[in-house]
Amino acid sequence: MANSLEEPLQGSSTPQLFRPRRSSSPSRQPIITCRVLTNSRDVLATPPRRLKSESLEVPDLILAPSQENADLDGAKESSEAAEEMSSCETIFNLANTMVGSGVLAVPYAFRLTSYWAVALLLLVVAFTAFTACLIGESLQLARFRHGTWTSQHRDFTFLAEVSCGLRGKYLVAVATALELWVAVVTFLVMSGSNVQGLLGVDELHAVLVCTLLSTVMIFIPLRVYAYVSLASLIALLIASVAFVADLMMTPSWSFPEPKNPEIGDVFRAYGLFIFCFAGHPCFPALHEGMREVKHWTNCVALSFCIAALYYVALGLAAFIVLGTELHPVFTKDMRRGVLGQMTAVKIQLTTPVLLRVVLVSMQIWPEGMATRKEFLQSFLPAAVVIFLTGASACFLAQKVAALASFAGALLVNLTSVVTPAMMYMRLASSKTDQVKRLFCAFLVVFGLITAVAGTYLAVVDMG
Repeated sequence: MANSLEEPLQGSSTPQLFRPRRSSSPSRQPIITCRVLTNSRDVLATPPRRLKSESLEVPDLILAPSQENADLDGAKESSEAAEEMSSCETIFNLANTMVGSGVLAVPYAFRLTSYWAVALLLLVVAFTAFTACLIGESLQLARFRHGTWTSQHRDFTFLAEVSCGLRGKYLVAVATALELWVAVVTFLVMSGSNVQGLLGVDELHAVLVCTLLSTVMIFIPLRVYAYVSLASLIALLIASVAFVADLMMTPSWSFPEPKNPEIGDVFRAYGLFIFCFAGHPCFPALHEGMREVKHWTNCVALSFCIAALYYVALGLAAFIVLGTELHPVFTKDMRRGVLGQMTAVKIQLTTPVLLRVVLVSMQIWPEGMATRKEFLQSFLPAAVVIFLTGASACFLAQKVAALASFAGALLVNLTSVVTPAMMYMRLASSKTDQVKRLFCAFLVVFGLITAVAGTYLAVVDMG
């Protein structure tokens, strides 16, 4: 039997022992006996015949594709690492989301609450900085529950869905969209208030002009708009220099006497201050884009300190110089028209970006439609939203302070204070630090109270 195994089959280089045996049914399989087992043992003990090297067919090396895949994976990791932000870049982006056009109403909040505004502003900074840190911790907790989600999908609505379900996700999405829309209306009113002197028209017509201009600018491609954003930063720089020069050239400063504010003015000022910190829905994207997320808390602390110093310095300086007769948009009280003009340019270049985001979030952005019919079907709802935005801005043209306080007290308060605290409480286990959980519960109650009171007062002021 060993000799028969040594000779290969006709037309095949495989020994007979290794050729599979065909059987039409299991019943025809050979019966294994003691003799069969003994013969098999003898076969296994027979040394195998050396095959000629010519008969061997060596397949292609598998190491080459593996090495190629390793190189591709390494290049992908290097590309992702290059796109990730350092701590300094994260601090800059965080500060950029907070230091914006909302600063125009900060001096008016000092007028409402006098020097107590410094303490109130620092309180707002402390609460919003704490909730920003909670967003980072909530993302870490959500990663353990839903590790399959990519970092691009871990946004503000993702946290709401993980912590509160689909209903919470939809509520947060609606609140964020409304917050952006009210911000667009507020910026249109502020821009019109600054540009009316330049155009030589009343505030209502100035707001209408700014609305039409923003409507045209939303169709500018984003890559082209990047250069427009550069002009926006230059305008802000010129406005800051003009503000400092105007302060230095003011012959006499007011130095208002300290006073105790009314409780209603405290809620109004709280809404104006927190309106400046409306960037929390953007923070998850910044957190997930960091190279080292362990530095998130330090980046938040430093960026919020920068924002606090900026707002305190500007608000206090304008209040000391201009006194208790401050306009809700303080640039109208300055002697140099270039300050208002450059501020109007900054706001006007920012408003189309927010308006575009609002249309995209409502899924009615007409760009990229394949046919003319699809374009018109999306353009009509977009035109309706733009019309309502402009009409609201014209109706509230004289009430910018009440509008900004409404947006801050209701919408920003919910997205920047209440929602992050609730999401952390839902995601954290009962074994988490009880002091932190109690403080989160306090923030939820505090945010709801200030939202109700501030919204009521803002609606009364707008009426």
